Amino acid sequence: MKLLLVSITFFCCLFQTQSSIAQTAIITGKVTRTETNETLRDVSIEVKGTNFKTKSDQNGQYELKNVTAGKITIVATSVSFGVFTETLDITPGQVIIVDIQLWPEAKENEGVTVRATRRTNTRNAVVQETREAKSVISGISRQQIALSQDGNAAQVMQRIPGVTIMENRFIMIRGLSERYNNVMINNVVAPSTEVDKRTFSFDLIPSGSLDRMIIHKSGSAENPGDFAGGVIKIYTNNTVEKPFTQFSIGTGFRSNTTFKDYYQSEGSSTDFLGFDNGMRDLPSSFPTTEEMLNSGRGSELRREASLKLKNNFVAKKSTALPDINLGFSMGRKFKLGNLKTSMITSVNYTQSYQNMERQFDRYFEYDPARPGQLDKRFAYTDFIFEKNNRINVLSNWSFIINSDNKINFSNLFNQIGENETNIRQGEDFIQTLGWRRHYMLGYRNRSIYTSQIDGNHKLSNKKRINWVVGYSSLTEKEPDLRRFRTYAPGGRNASLDEYIMITPPSSNLFDASRYFGKLNENSFNAGSDYTWNFDQSKDGKKRELKVGVYGDYRMRKFNSRYLSYLIPGSVTPDRKAELESLPLSQIFSPEVLSQSSSFVIEEGTRPQDTYEATSLIASGYASVVYPWEKITLAGGARAEHSLQSLNSFQGLSKVDIDNPLTNILPFINASYHFTHKSQIRLGYGRTVNRPEFRELAPFLFYDYKLDANKVGNINLKTAVIDNIDLRYEFYPRAGESIIIGTFFKYFDNPIESKNIITSELPQYTYINADYAYTYGAEVELYKSLDQIFTSPFLKKLSINLNAAYIYSKVDLGSTASAQKGVRKLQGQSPYIINGILSYNDLSKKFLASISYNVFGTRIFSVGDINNPDIYEMPRHSLDLTVTKSFEGFSIKAGIQDILNYKYRFVQDTDRNNKVNDDLDKSIFSFKRGSLYNVSFTINL
Repeated sequence: MKLLLVSITFFCCLFQTQSSIAQTAIITGKVTRTETNETLRDVSIEVKGTNFKTKSDQNGQYELKNVTAGKITIVATSVSFGVFTETLDITPGQVIIVDIQLWPEAKENEGVTVRATRRTNTRNAVVQETREAKSVISGISRQQIALSQDGNAAQVMQRIPGVTIMENRFIMIRGLSERYNNVMINNVVAPSTEVDKRTFSFDLIPSGSLDRMIIHKSGSAENPGDFAGGVIKIYTNNTVEKPFTQFSIGTGFRSNTTFKDYYQSEGSSTDFLGFDNGMRDLPSSFPTTEEMLNSGRGSELRREASLKLKNNFVAKKSTALPDINLGFSMGRKFKLGNLKTSMITSVNYTQSYQNMERQFDRYFEYDPARPGQLDKRFAYTDFIFEKNNRINVLSNWSFIINSDNKINFSNLFNQIGENETNIRQGEDFIQTLGWRRHYMLGYRNRSIYTSQIDGNHKLSNKKRINWVVGYSSLTEKEPDLRRFRTYAPGGRNASLDEYIMITPPSSNLFDASRYFGKLNENSFNAGSDYTWNFDQSKDGKKRELKVGVYGDYRMRKFNSRYLSYLIPGSVTPDRKAELESLPLSQIFSPEVLSQSSSFVIEEGTRPQDTYEATSLIASGYASVVYPWEKITLAGGARAEHSLQSLNSFQGLSKVDIDNPLTNILPFINASYHFTHKSQIRLGYGRTVNRPEFRELAPFLFYDYKLDANKVGNINLKTAVIDNIDLRYEFYPRAGESIIIGTFFKYFDNPIESKNIITSELPQYTYINADYAYTYGAEVELYKSLDQIFTSPFLKKLSINLNAAYIYSKVDLGSTASAQKGVRKLQGQSPYIINGILSYNDLSKKFLASISYNVFGTRIFSVGDINNPDIYEMPRHSLDLTVTKSFEGFSIKAGIQDILNYKYRFVQDTDRNNKVNDDLDKSIFSFKRGSLYNVSFTINL
């Protein structure tokens, strides 16, 4: 409450310093010679009767900034050419494209093309979208993305106020974990991309495919009601300003990876394309789970089954090559019958390597009787080797039937192959077998396709209708994930031939284990809305009624199997020792497995390792926008009926989850316009947060990296959230903004993830807490320095700064007997700071920027009465980007993560809810290395 009062006081003081200055617009375009289409330089362009003047550059481009809104006349003149004039009626904040064609001598205005189309991918356009929105939004444009070394959407997102990145691909908004966000791609709800959590992996989308990204932080009737952090809308490129063909090639050098040793087990011939060709799959003739479970350990069926599996347990050494990225894109405008058609298609390919050395420790419970002392449970070093191959294909089409009817067809496809080898070395101080060497050899490939067709139709000057139909598909395969453990009684200096395989008494997920998992998910979306401008205020602002419907249906099928090699009791101790001492290249080979006294294969798959699930959400909504003098009211309600079903097993008992639920979600937003440049917003909305399929499924999975199990909870309930936002916005000039805001959220039955349950092997699950709340403040500044300084250098600088402060509290209520009762929300950062300083010399086509990001200490993993919380420590990130354009091509170079700051995760040993470096110990830590990039783009 204090924070809210302070903010209101600050707003009031700020209002008193405001002066009423008219809003402005930007006029831009290209000047060409009519008969040859040759670009014309040094053409004088001015707004008649004003001091707004400029000249076209060597490429014929021009831009008139800060043009006062209203009715204006543009005049273009050049020696030996006729005079061009055009009268326009522009509105505040508009970005108008006026392409000028001049005829020799005095053929005035012939061949002129004027396209009053608002660009969506510029900083000015996103600022204007933020300004005109009826709810609280933040965003970033394609133009801003070019200022950084960000290679994918996840890296781009961290530049937006209140956003932090988890695991380099998941998004947290206002300190809330990724499960509290909803993601839409081109206005269609995106699928959850992970098997074991509700989230979207933003690193799947290359930054080059983005038009803009907008986060709706407060609710509105038109947007899905399932969120608490934000509704993230990803818009891919769909505008062709002029025909183009573009090729790009780039490479990257990572300081602790490139040209260093790289380890990987044998892969398939198609790995470089991002998918396995079947080499790692279970053979089609492999016995079913039922056949395996019903056969004896010494049966012929099991012996033959073991011989069908590929002997692939050796990580072979090679050299990590420089990263590569290749791209092709083209845009065309043409007629298809009577349809004016535009098309953008792009194909991008990337291959990247990542080596890491990660310290991984676990400790015994802290004993206050021994202050300052803490004994290790184990101490390991993980040597991690990753290789990613990705193909991204985008194809967006636009069909203009006439000035009142337009249809868009958007497609995005991603193919991702992730190869990971993790070799763990160290000591276990309970199971004192000797020096350990554990292995994880894994490969995962995903195919994600989203498509939509939407239409925009103007029925009259007051009525319009929009509709959308979408489809998305997700396929994920994790074939032959091998996890096994070895030890060397002779100690850390033993040769690889001296290590002994740990074999289990029965099948499990981490000893001599092979895991095969597959997920298929398909979703269908459809919606339509009708808008009626039933009246307008005295100053011309439209009063609007909107009604609509939206439906989303998802169906998922997941199945997995796991097998282990073990030695039956009939084998003598000497033979057992002989078998376990065989080298990795031989130990599970057909020559060994075919022997009568040898390993047998055993299946551990249980009924709960497979589940099927469906989800149907049917929505209807209505909203009204009512401007009245300086006040604009926007209110409405959304009704969502959800039916979530899941079929699986818990133990031997069949689980049939059927959760029908109807929610009425009201929203109201009010804004008061002090001047044309400043306004204040106040909004309230109710939203929900539904459990994801994986969070409900009782499927148990062993996470090698965390050395812990993960399992769902069939009793999870839907959370309900009340949201309040207060924000002041000031727009000094077109494209510039100063925004200050506060927010408050109250959660009933919030869903908490990654809670550790006491056991020898930690286990992560999901629970409903009794309640939680979070509140905070945000500030955002984007300012060009051209009007502040007279220095030619300083005038070309601009600043983009945003920061957030957040506080949260969660009460677990009745579950506190096994958990900490009151604490911060898991994953919530108390502060987030982002900044970009850029230098842009348009005349020399030179751009340079430096960007910075830091977040505060946040809970990575929630503990229980026997295990302390684990915190992720602050990390400073600094990137540098330089771009130079020439005639027909450009060069972009930079350094990502210049500081190479360490990732550190520390346990709160004394449970005082803060980190003390003298006592609280590091659980794991690592460095990724700085990445040096250079890319070349050729424009044809």
